[in-house]
Amino acid sequence: MSSKSGATWPVMTGTYQVGDPNGPVAVCALTSERLISPLVALPGVAIAGMVYTANLGITRIIVNITSNPAIRFLLICGKDSALFKPGQSLVALAERGVDDKRRIIDAAGYDPVLPSIDPEQVQQFRNQVEILDWTGEEDLQVLQERVRSLSDRNPGVFTSEKKETGETRRQEEFVSIRPGGQREPLLYDPKGYFVISIEPEQKEILLRHYLPDHTPAHEMRGRGATSMLLGLLRDALVTQLSHAGYLGEELAKAQTALQFGLRYDQDRPLRPRETPAQPVAEGAKTTTPAPPKIHSVPLLTVKQLGEIAPGTLVDLFFSVTDLPREQVLGGVFLLPDETGTNQAFPRTSQRLEVEWRPTSKLIMGGANDLVVGALLRVVGKYDQNNLVHGEQLVVLTRVAKILGQ
Repeated sequence: MSSKSGATWPVMTGTYQVGDPNGPVAVCALTSERLISPLVALPGVAIAGMVYTANLGITRIIVNITSNPAIRFLLICGKDSALFKPGQSLVALAERGVDDKRRIIDAAGYDPVLPSIDPEQVQQFRNQVEILDWTGEEDLQVLQERVRSLSDRNPGVFTSEKKETGETRRQEEFVSIRPGGQREPLLYDPKGYFVISIEPEQKEILLRHYLPDHTPAHEMRGRGATSMLLGLLRDALVTQLSHAGYLGEELAKAQTALQFGLRYDQDRPLRPRETPAQPVAEGAKTTTPAPPKIHSVPLLTVKQLGEIAPGTLVDLFFSVTDLPREQVLGGVFLLPDETGTNQAFPRTSQRLEVEWRPTSKLIMGGANDLVVGALLRVVGKYDQNNLVHGEQLVVLTRVAKILGQ
């Protein structure tokens, strides 16, 4: 939208709704979201929104109001946050301004500092708008009357001798970074690994901690991802940032599954629960579907790998060392575990590449686990140039290791 300043407005994002950009009243409903829609629809209201913090939240209010000189009143209403106190801090800003460290003088809010706002812009805000402190008021009829009275005494567009009036002198600046990267293999967290499941009947998340040698160690039950992750950090059971991020994501998925009745399987996308089978009428014939076939082929040695013909179905162990192309894993062939437990594999120098597709079956993990450092068991067809077209990939990163590492 455009205001009388001619610029696109509002200039900063936030939790708000825009009414008439040329109206003289801005409404800050503090934490009372239900007030926004009915108040922003009133004649004379330019914008109505919420604020949660006494720093970034107030920064956005200042920037959006000073970038629209048509706004001359800021009506504060609704319930203030008992912890962050942005309402009290806004009133203190209007009355006292900021000190030389850009801290709001006499503000009782949590960390009421405005580092990205110039003192001149703070002064313009204080000169431009009259702040009406009706904190605690949530009666819509009372607030509607108040808005009407403010609109009736509109003093007109704010003017100043400074050329910058109505413009944002200083906005938040960020350095752009791209998503992506490589997660450290969880195998190397010396504290062990975690298995997460949910118990819908008890409405609980069940988290079990195993040591690196697969010995059961700890168990935690809870209903909230945040408190459970904090418990793990409190007891120092996680040593890697990437591991903590992974656990936070999985616990949040588990919590969502409980809340919305979804099926949760660790490392898999959330999906609807399976519909229970319907009872079959007496005498009716039933057909039990056969379980999916899992290829059973002998494990290979290095010598056998060099002798097989293209198109042969192979079953081998593989360590990922690089990602040469999209959906292609580069790495080295691993010898079968001599103990037969598939927990420790001798490394070879034989180079392999494994191609996988969205249709490839992933077991004990997901696509996010196909990273450098991953340890996999791969079943697929062998092709020329030591390329395997992976049909089934079992992620062993958390439960196995490479000898000599």
